[in-house]
Formats: sequence, C-alpha cells, structure tokens
Amino acid sequence: MIKKIYIYLILLLTIGLILTGCPPKPKDWGDYNVLKDEIPGPDIPTYNGKQIPYDEYKNWVAWGEEWFRGETFGNEKLLTDIIGFLQVDINTPKAGGGVTTEPFFKYFIEAIDELDGVRGNLYTGNGGGYTHDLVVSFPPGSTLDDIIPVPEKLHTGLDVEAGEAWPVGIVPVKADESESDLPYLLDPSKYSSGAKGVGDLPGGGKFRTGFSCAICHYSLDIDWDGKTDLKSAKIGEETEGSPWKPYDAWAIGNQDLHLGWVFVTASNPISAIFASGQPNKLELNDAKEWMKSIIENYKTNPHKVKSEIVKGVQLMPRGYFDDTPDAIHNPLQYPTLFTRGNHPFNYDGVMLNASDRNNNVWTVSFDPSEFVALCSDRGGQTENLLFWKQPGIFSLLTAKEYAEMMVEYAPAVLHDRNNFEKLRDDILGTSDGMPGILPVNSTVIIEGTEAYVSKEVMNHPDNKKYNRIRDAAEFGSDGDKRGQMTGMLGVRVITTPEVREKYNVDELEAKYGLNGDEFITNAVSIMLNWLEPPTNHSPLLKNAKEKGLVEKGYQVFKDNGCAGCHAGPFLTNNTIIPLHEIKTNNARALATEPLQTFIAPEYDPATGEAISTGIGGVLAKWFGSKQTYGYKVLTLRYLWGTAPYLHDGGVGVTVKPGSKVEEEDLQILLSTPENYKLYGMGEILSYRENVPGSYLRPNAALSLQALLLKSEREKVIASNKTEHYPITGTDDKLALANMNIQGVGHNNYIDDVPGGEKITALVAFLLALDDKPGE
Repeated sequence: MIKKIYIYLILLLTIGLILTGCPPKPKDWGDYNVLKDEIPGPDIPTYNGKQIPYDEYKNWVAWGEEWFRGETFGNEKLLTDIIGFLQVDINTPKAGGGVTTEPFFKYFIEAIDELDGVRGNLYTGNGGGYTHDLVVSFPPGSTLDDIIPVPEKLHTGLDVEAGEAWPVGIVPVKADESESDLPYLLDPSKYSSGAKGVGDLPGGGKFRTGFSCAICHYSLDIDWDGKTDLKSAKIGEETEGSPWKPYDAWAIGNQDLHLGWVFVTASNPISAIFASGQPNKLELNDAKEWMKSIIENYKTNPHKVKSEIVKGVQLMPRGYFDDTPDAIHNPLQYPTLFTRGNHPFNYDGVMLNASDRNNNVWTVSFDPSEFVALCSDRGGQTENLLFWKQPGIFSLLTAKEYAEMMVEYAPAVLHDRNNFEKLRDDILGTSDGMPGILPVNSTVIIEGTEAYVSKEVMNHPDNKKYNRIRDAAEFGSDGDKRGQMTGMLGVRVITTPEVREKYNVDELEAKYGLNGDEFITNAVSIMLNWLEPPTNHSPLLKNAKEKGLVEKGYQVFKDNGCAGCHAGPFLTNNTIIPLHEIKTNNARALATEPLQTFIAPEYDPATGEAISTGIGGVLAKWFGSKQTYGYKVLTLRYLWGTAPYLHDGGVGVTVKPGSKVEEEDLQILLSTPENYKLYGMGEILSYRENVPGSYLRPNAALSLQALLLKSEREKVIASNKTEHYPITGTDDKLALANMNIQGVGHNNYIDDVPGGEKITALVAFLLALDDKPGE
C-alpha cells in the first residue's frame, strides 16, 4: 500500500514538472501603442465557418440589448409570489394616534408619476419625465414594517427613462386574467385616482415584476456628477444636447443604486438571507450561529427574524452588491461589463465564457431558490470533502428545510396555504424535475452535476421526456472542458419558447448551425462584446491633453511596469493574480476558492478558451499556469467613470463638500491639501446618505492618485477602519473595513508626492482610457 502511495506521488510530481514547463502564456501584443494604434473591433460570430453578415450582426446587438434590459426568464414568479417585491408595509403614524399602513408599491408608482410634475399621467407617457435616481417620498415618521425608519426622501438610484412607467431593469409582466383575484399581484388601479392618483392603466390588469441585468448595470448619469445625461438608453432615442449616445448608458454599472433599500421593499425578506448578515461580524462561526438563530426562530418569532434580515440587507452600501451566499458582509462594487478582450470574467476570473457568466446571473443572482443546491443533503455533501475548509451556512439545513423557510411567509402562501407544498416542491424540483422557480420550458440541467441536483430530481420522468438533461459540450466549442461552469448549480437557462417563435430561431439553427438554445444568452454576449466605454468629455482631461500629460503618463505607465499586467489595447493580460501576490481584500477570493481551484478549468489567457479540466486541469493550475484563487487583471477602460477602485471599491477620495478647489487643472487638483479632502468610502458614503441630494461621489483623479501613492493610500485604509458608516435605525456606526471594504493590496506604488510630475501624468493617462484614448 505504501509503495502504491509513493508511486502515485511520484507520478503527480512528474506531471507537475511537465506542466510547469509549458504553462499557457498571455497574448504578446509586441509594441502595441495604446495612444496611437487602433483598438481591435468586436468579434462578429462565425458558425460552421460562416460569419454572420454585418447587417444581421447589428440586429443581434440590438436583440442582446433588448434581452439585457427586458429578459427575466420568469423570475417574476419568484419575486412576486414568494419574495413579495415592492409589497412591504409602510407604516405611518396618524395625527390622532395609531398608524396607517400602505404597501411600498403605492409610494413607488406615485414617485414615478411625479417625475414630470403632473399627476395622473403615468400610463399615458408620464409627460416625458425621467431620472437617474428615483426618489420615493414618504410621510414623516414612516417605518418599513415597524423595523427601520424610512427617510422622507428615499433615493433609490433606480433609473427611469422618459415616458416609461417602470424603472430600467424592473420588468412588469401582466398576469393572466384567470389570476385576477390574487390579492398579492401588483394592482395599479388601486392608486389610479385621488389627490396623488397615477391615472388609469389602459386595458387594466395586475402585474408581477421581475429583474433583468439592466437594474444593476444601466445608468442615465454617465459621468456621475449627479445630473441625468440621457433621457433614454434605448436605441434610436437620442438626447438633444447630450454628448453621449444611448448605448453609453449600457453596462457601465449603476454606482447610484442602493440595492439594500430596493431588496428590503420585499414583504418576505427571509428570501434575501444570503445577502444579509450581522454588523461587524466577519467570521464564518458568527455567520453560522446567526443562521442557526434564524432557523430556530423564523416560525415562532417571525418579526424578530425579519428585522434581523432587513437590517443586514439594508446595510449593503450604495453602488455595491453582495452575491456571496455566506451571511457575511462582503459587497463588491458593480463592475463594468466591457467584455471584449477582457476574459476571464468576474473579479475572481472564475468565468471563462461570457454566456456562462450571463447564465450565473439569471439562475443564481436573480433566483436565490437555486441555493437549495448548496444545502447539506445536496452540494453540502461534497463540501465536506474540502476537509480544510469549514462548511458554510447552508450546511445547517436540508434542501427541504431551506425551501420551506423561503415559502413560509410567501405572499402566495399567506393567501392560500395550499400553495405551501406546491412552491416548496417547485423549489426542490421534485414536482417538475427542475430545481428553483424558473420555468421548465426555459431551463435545462447540466449532466454531471449530481452533486447539486439530487438523483430524485435528475431522474424525474419529465427530464428524459423533454430532453432537459444536457451535456456541457453542447454549450460552446470548449463546453466539454468548462463542464459544471456551464451551469453553476446545475441549471442553465435556454432560449424561451416565445423568443424561439418570434425570431424564427429554428431557421437560424438551420442557416448557421448554431445552438438555438443559446440564442438569447449569446446575443447578450455579442452586445456586450460590441460595446465601447463612454468618452471622457471632461475639461479636466481636455486641459491635461493640451499640456501633453497623457503621452507623458503613458511613458510613466510603461516605465513603472504597469503595462506588464495591464497589457495591449484592453489593458489586461487576462491572467489571475494569486491572492498572496495581489494582497487585496481576501473575502471574495476565499469565498470562491473551491470553485476557482477545483471546478473552473485551466484556460489559455491568450484566447479565453478552456484547455483542461478534471484532475489534469487542477494539477495544471497548481504546477503549471498557477491559475489558483485570487483576482483577475481587470481592464482599465472607463477608469474615469468607475471610482472607487479595487474589487472591494475600497479606494476612494473626494473633495470635501463646500471646499473650493481647482477642478479643471489636474496638477492643482491632485495637489489639494489634505484638509480639503475626504478619505475612504466610509466618510464619502455616510455623507451621501445624510445628504443624498449632494450626489457626493469619489473623485476619479484623487482616487487614482490614492491607489498609486503609498502616502495617500495609507490615509484611505486608515479611514476605512474608522467607524463612519451609519447603521439605519440606530445611533451606531461601523467601519467599512468590517464589511470587507478595506482598500488594501495592489501595492504597486509610484515614487512621488501628491500633485507631483509623475503621478499627475500617470493619472492623466488613466483618465484618458475611454473609447479612443489617443484622441
């Protein structure tokens, strides 16, 4: 036996030595000049050796945008019937005692109707009203379900286009007339008349609402100055007088969105437990103890449990989202989605394929019912094999227990208790063969994901009957190597029947040999690949260019080795920097360590294609490419619009409100004295929440300087450790470092002083990295 072990060890070491000698290398861009050479154009798809004609390609871009902003894949049932989105009670004290109770939805649609200053025309064009930040008004003293106070003016950060009755990314789906008696559906007719009546909806009807990608990634404020730059982000709807086009609003990341507040408008917040947690608690043991308390008390003391969850979710800062299901605060800044040349995807680089990334959003981020896959009797069983890691919060309950917890207070169940078992079994997948709530006609299960999808579900007769168990090899040329990543928790969305019929997908399959099931997600990927970052029109950059600072900054960039990682036209070498090297906040990398290490395949950074999987891939990553867990090298395009910096959004500096500083001369701005500046996101975000109409944001130039000068970064890190950020409903404050927003790492500093020649030139170059950096 010992002899066999030695043989295996020698074999593994031999393989490791072989792989070390031939790791995949990033693309060599030679002497590519960012300021002079042309940026490679978008990738026009080729199927079976036949490239899509350009006119048809542009149609695909338009379709991709349509589905990015409007496709829900049926998540409206989850959001309305189970989560109760927009249905939480707002309680308001009466003058003579007692309270009045109205659903959040009432105030929500009144706010949209009020955008043009005229009441009662919401469904007849709304007078062309629009905003980059929907402000919902409440009577003084109002509370959200008697849990936390709501401000009289709640700045949601939701965008509303001219003439629209719903914010971008919140998708209304009209319910069938047979469901007209369901009281939990959204019914605009209730608020059509009266002093604040929104007017009649032509044709009437009730609605469910779903989420699309655009809720987090569109913004009508392109340059983040607190002013709406576009009336609409729709193709063909130009805004007179604006230097930006509708597509400039796409995929830039909504830094104004307060998803914490948006989430807690749900009447059943238990469904958002994955994004909640306790203030100042960053250890898994604390999260598990908290989860145990939730499990033990949600039936006997529901209001207390709801209060705990709501307070935790609402803590999510504006411009951030926490998608790691661990009940530990670990928010990430909304990323831009300029995907061309920017593979692999996500901050941790775990997604090689853009359509896999899209699928993960549609099946996991927008559908927490899919987390049944992580419970103790499903994915939790394989989690135990990682003996060096403590099992997470979902190890504390079975899939059935989790599903029951989700639906116990679902609006559909409170209306009719007979819906309890139906919804529970739908989530489990035992009733229809598909885990989660998304419809069975637009989802499939990836073969080989039995660790996440139980045998009972996998073997459901309908799955065989309707060909719902699919081989990963069907999804892209390297799908067989991407394996489980094609369906993160076992499930992948496919083109809906409605889209198949409307767009004659069967004909496209015959014409190009493409996989029609991928039509929607591939169109979205094509659209994102087509996009360019918005142009920086600021006088600050214009003046810096006239002084020759951008060219000087490019030389500083190269002289200091920045171009080694941030290489080529897309300013990335497409590699993953190990955590021990990059040293940025470790929470996200550790949360996805098993995924990065054992499941995500080794890839070729030059192409983004998977090249090995299974044990061979694991060994190749360990010994060869060293593609272990860490963070990917991000593109630097649109740095001018994405402050704060680093994946945790921890590096931010701005000018103190009321301070008069030079805003159009870069060197003078960067020389601003310390007492005129706010350091760290705690101070900036807390001021923004206290004075929301200020639209105070990190200044891109000052924040880039803090990223690259050690003396400035130390001030940012110290401020992030200081208790600035308010905990709603209390007098307490917390340090953002205790939410894993630290601003540490990426310790590649420039030897200079604030406003010095080198740092000024370098910042000028970085601010110029838009769609045409050399112009």
